[in-house]
Amino acid sequence: MFIRSLIIFFSLCQFAFSHELKPAIANLELTSNSAGIHYELKIQLNLESIISEVDPNHDNTNESKNSERYEQLRRYTPELLRQEYQKIRPFFFQNIHFSNGNNTIVFKDDDINIGEVGDLSLARETEIVLRGNFPSSNSLLQFRWNPFYGSIVLRVNKDREELFTKYLQNGDVAYFSTSANQQQTFLSVVQDYIIIGFQHIVPKGLDHILFVVGLFLLSTRLRPLIWQISAFTLAHTITIFLGVMKIVTISALIVEPIIAISIVYIAIENIFLKDLSKWRPVLVFIFGLLHGLGFAGILNEIGVAESYFITSLVSFNIGVEIGQLLVISICFVSIGLWFGQKKWYRRYLTNPLSAMIAIVGLFWFIERVGFLI
Repeated sequence: MFIRSLIIFFSLCQFAFSHELKPAIANLELTSNSAGIHYELKIQLNLESIISEVDPNHDNTNESKNSERYEQLRRYTPELLRQEYQKIRPFFFQNIHFSNGNNTIVFKDDDINIGEVGDLSLARETEIVLRGNFPSSNSLLQFRWNPFYGSIVLRVNKDREELFTKYLQNGDVAYFSTSANQQQTFLSVVQDYIIIGFQHIVPKGLDHILFVVGLFLLSTRLRPLIWQISAFTLAHTITIFLGVMKIVTISALIVEPIIAISIVYIAIENIFLKDLSKWRPVLVFIFGLLHGLGFAGILNEIGVAESYFITSLVSFNIGVEIGQLLVISICFVSIGLWFGQKKWYRRYLTNPLSAMIAIVGLFWFIERVGFLI
């Protein structure tokens, strides 16, 4: 039974990491000219998931009935994938709603840039570029992304100055003006970035979830847990700020394998430690610095609203903390409350679960380092 559970757990964790669905990113650049306004809309997305019609309500592509088709497309050369895109191109355009007042803006020109087949454990990024012009008589614009394509981060600049940033999900409509940037409110920024931070723990941050679960498993007593979580929180808060502000920059190709090995270390130490050592919070703090750089990489990819820079960072961090607290609460309610004081807790729960977590972390480490080699 234990071996069977281990295999199932290991497989689910492998797939969830390798095929996570991320939001698309749309960069809309508006430029004033004599004819009105020229626009260039660059959309970074997972084209394979759109062509294979993977439902974005899934946390990862393997939950979809179309996962085999998705895996097939990921192995296509850029030219083959481009041919598949041409088949859905008219339908794709119909599902991007961009209007100037009551007038739909027609996409007159487009390019597509598809990456080469690389590490199959990572989603390939495709960029679709749409261009055209519209009159400047009505400054109110609307943008809507079909909810079946998932969530999207919309960033708008006009004449190289930030105008608008919005996180859109569930078919949300973005309303903004070409004449001012007052539409973005403090509360909307707080809400957007708390949601983004939370979702990058639950359900999408499986490596961070396993790290937090590993901290919980050492002891269900409150004091050791508070020491560890406090050290982890302080550390990743520091590096989220330093990473987004470009004061500290380390390639994700280095950070991600170290995050994986941090999971392995914590899990193995759980098996050999009976209680919190004086060095454990220090090591958790060091690992937290690296996890924070991982979070910063996510924020740098999505972008931060320049007019609410600090607000965005703080809100994202709050979202991360809410996600962590939810994970700990679930662990406590499902395990700690019922079994934490049992004499067999370490033997039948801490040790087997830590072993599972260590194996998953080791797999991720090999997978991430293997791409470097």
